[in-house]
Amino acid sequence: MTETPIVDRRATDRRGELIGAGLCALMAVLFAVVVIFGKQVQAGRLPFVFLAIRFAGQSVLLMLLVMATRRPLLPAKGERLPLAIAGTIGYGSESAFYFTALNHGSAAAITLLFYTYPVWVMLATMALDRKAPPRGLFAALGLALAGSAMVVLGGGGADIETIGIVLALCTSLAYSAYLIGTDRTVKTTDPLTAATWLGIGAAVANLTYAVAFNAVVVPAAGSWWRLAGMAVFSAGAFAAMLAGLQRVGAVRNAIIGVMEPLTVAVLAAVFLSEPVTLPVLVGGTLILGGAVIASLIRTTSTAEPNV
Repeated sequence: MTETPIVDRRATDRRGELIGAGLCALMAVLFAVVVIFGKQVQAGRLPFVFLAIRFAGQSVLLMLLVMATRRPLLPAKGERLPLAIAGTIGYGSESAFYFTALNHGSAAAITLLFYTYPVWVMLATMALDRKAPPRGLFAALGLALAGSAMVVLGGGGADIETIGIVLALCTSLAYSAYLIGTDRTVKTTDPLTAATWLGIGAAVANLTYAVAFNAVVVPAAGSWWRLAGMAVFSAGAFAAMLAGLQRVGAVRNAIIGVMEPLTVAVLAAVFLSEPVTLPVLVGGTLILGGAVIASLIRTTSTAEPNV
């Protein structure tokens, strides 16, 4: 098997940027489907085993696709350790924090705190690059965050314990670090290959947590088909996330990714008969406005350098 060609995948023209933005939007939709499946998976108070199964399942599917399409089985040299760190300490920990936080607060409150991550991504990017992104991205960020708050709070209460606040903020910061770190270190690895190894790292992390916290809880028999659905849609979401991230960078990926709670609300209304309220409709409009602005702004010559 040959090594990955050393080609930087960052978009260099308008067409490439729009493709990258579209992939980020697809990521948000696919992750929303994962949430819908996950809402009905019963795996005990600490969800490490079902998360490990989800990530392992998606990695098996992606590895089969990688082999079928004759893509490199291993990440590019120099990007293997960063991917291992991103999968275990980054995404694996982020998912564990998030689902554990749900035991200590309402889904609305946890989600609202999690979706502060675009702010951390933008602030960290500004600090690392020592310059601000295009002004339009600040407007897009503001619309996305305001819309997200309306969608989340419009769907339920926001009760939360102190430990829930801590865990939710840890989730947000872990995901921010994952996005920024992956954006800056994984530039040439094929997205399918990268997504495969990210899933493996996340599965290993959650298995480790299950053993460390004595939380080896096997999901109920009726949950396995939902876990299979989570694995399938996670595979697509991870591939889209990596492909979009490599093209348009962490800031725009984060802003467009805020489409996820809106998509969850729409899917819940269709498949779970949950009502769509006026705040959800207004917030959804703001989120879509922010996503459109983030998609259309040109950044190939000014923002998110390939450091």
